[in-house]
Amino acid sequence: MEQLEFDCRLESERELEENVNIALEFACKQVKETSKSKVSNRHDGYGIASEFYAGMKLDQKKVDESMKDFLRILPTEDDAKAVEAASSLKNAAIGLVLQATKLAAQADRIMHDLYDEVSSYTTPVEDYLEGQFEDAEADPEAEAEEEQEDAE
Repeated sequence: MEQLEFDCRLESERELEENVNIALEFACKQVKETSKSKVSNRHDGYGIASEFYAGMKLDQKKVDESMKDFLRILPTEDDAKAVEAASSLKNAAIGLVLQATKLAAQADRIMHDLYDEVSSYTTPVEDYLEGQFEDAEADPEAEAEEEQEDAE
């Protein structure tokens, strides 16, 4: 049984999420088109993901520092410093969003490349059945004899 869920967010929040998803889809397509090599296995995928994760963590530290700087100026009565702190926070957050988008796009690439690889695997039963069909196709006379024996 499916449970209904009400979305109580503001329309502007839903639209923002939709726009972010559109931008992310674009980034995923861009990464897919510009990637020269295919992700061959989970180790390769983890290496790629960890590289972009490290970049994201670096930008997360910049956001943390910007918030600490903003907190430090609160006791002062200088709103001009608050403007500078907010600007710094905005720039750090933009960098974080960019890194998170790159990580998500690479994760999408890894997922699709590995899925293509995994979906090509066959089980021993599938291999056996495929061999049976190939044998039957290779020897049409034997197939005709089997049909004749079955008819008798």
